[in-house]
Amino acid sequence: MKIYYTLLALMLFSIGAVNAQQPMKFGHINSAEILQAMPDLKAVETQLEGEYKEKEAQLLTMQEELQGMQQAYQQQAASLTPAERSQKEQELMELNQKVQNYYMLSQQQIQAKQNELQAPIIQKLQAAIREVGDEGSFLYIFEMTSRVPVYASDKSVDIGPLVKAKLGIQ
Repeated sequence: MKIYYTLLALMLFSIGAVNAQQPMKFGHINSAEILQAMPDLKAVETQLEGEYKEKEAQLLTMQEELQGMQQAYQQQAASLTPAERSQKEQELMELNQKVQNYYMLSQQQIQAKQNELQAPIIQKLQAAIREVGDEGSFLYIFEMTSRVPVYASDKSVDIGPLVKAKLGIQ
């Protein structure tokens, strides 16, 4: 039994000695900065801007219709019967709700489209980061935008330029 423990201890110490010979290498990156520099993202932003403008134009038309109905109601309110007034108010509330629903739905659709179009770009960035990490034998790579580092040694390597080179970004 003593031989077993001796062999186990010897094995653990030898593994520790091998690991101690390899320096731990850390890197950091600002993914948001690289993402903004990617040409693919600029194309996505252009496409989303077009869709946003279409929805904005439709919303503006709906708001103008609502304002027109409100002005007409205010001008006619004194001459309307209580039943007619109630009906007009109901129509105004329904149209107002329709405008609000369209706005919320438009925002959700644009967000979903943005997520759909950006997903492959983000995957491409993540793949480049992994490749740089593997090629550079980094133990960890920290995302600098997600937290404020307490300490950033000069020995920490900014892998941003390496990832940009991997993606072909100047």
